[in-house]
Amino acid sequence: MLKSMTGFGRGESETGLGKITVETRSVNHRYSDISIKLPRRLAPFEVRIKEMVRSEVSRGRIDVSVKLDSQGEGKLQLSADLHLAEQYYRALDAVREKLQLRDEITLAMLAGAKDLITGKEDVEDVDPYWQEIEPALKRSFVAMDEMRRTEGRSIARDIRERVERIHQQIEAIQRMFPVSVEAHRDRLHDRLQSLLNGLEADPVRFQQEVAFLAERMDITEEIVRAKSHLAQFSTLIENGEAVGRKLDFLIQEIHREVNTAGSKANDAEISQRVVEVKSELEKVREQVQNIE
Repeated sequence: MLKSMTGFGRGESETGLGKITVETRSVNHRYSDISIKLPRRLAPFEVRIKEMVRSEVSRGRIDVSVKLDSQGEGKLQLSADLHLAEQYYRALDAVREKLQLRDEITLAMLAGAKDLITGKEDVEDVDPYWQEIEPALKRSFVAMDEMRRTEGRSIARDIRERVERIHQQIEAIQRMFPVSVEAHRDRLHDRLQSLLNGLEADPVRFQQEVAFLAERMDITEEIVRAKSHLAQFSTLIENGEAVGRKLDFLIQEIHREVNTAGSKANDAEISQRVVEVKSELEKVREQVQNIE
């Protein structure tokens, strides 16, 4: 089953650290691009979360946002640099004496000094909470995956209809080709007769020219390859999941074969059919850009 690269999922869990809310978004991207936003306390889990995403998604831009409604932050330990405080005091006292100031040096003055008082958070080990956080992540991924599958089914229906129309046009081109060759033969014969002014043309030479013309115009090889690529395309739609790149490659190949066939056939009606095929291929390509 096809999957779209566009989806959203949300999951929640109650943990010993507080309520965890996970939101996962995915959008189109040529490769796999994962972005994780975590509270500082949960930063140790970033690698694990990326590994989970990679196991679920092969292509797309994935943004995972984790929010923690904390029931308690890490304790902040404050400390004063007494040696630095003494240096500040002496410096201020030297300024006061030099300028003969009457102001006394107060604690408020020292409290504003840079780096005099520092704080260090007492970070607890959050690893034991992973088993409580993981279910929220999984619920978010499951919800996102379901949305991607739902859109994938819609895309697949549209692609199937367009592939069928492409197949019908290619079949029509294949049927029209012998008629086109015969028409070219008749025009060549009429032109030759007008040039010879009523004289009979050498039938052997004429047949040689017709055979050369038919060989130059022959589009059998291009049609066979185009139909083969189209069959592979249909198989991937029905059986594949992460097949976006393969489908995009096959579209390019079908486009190339059909375009070559149109150029070689040199027939107005066939050229019109080719234009219709290329138009449908472009619409299919737009849909494939959103397939994982």
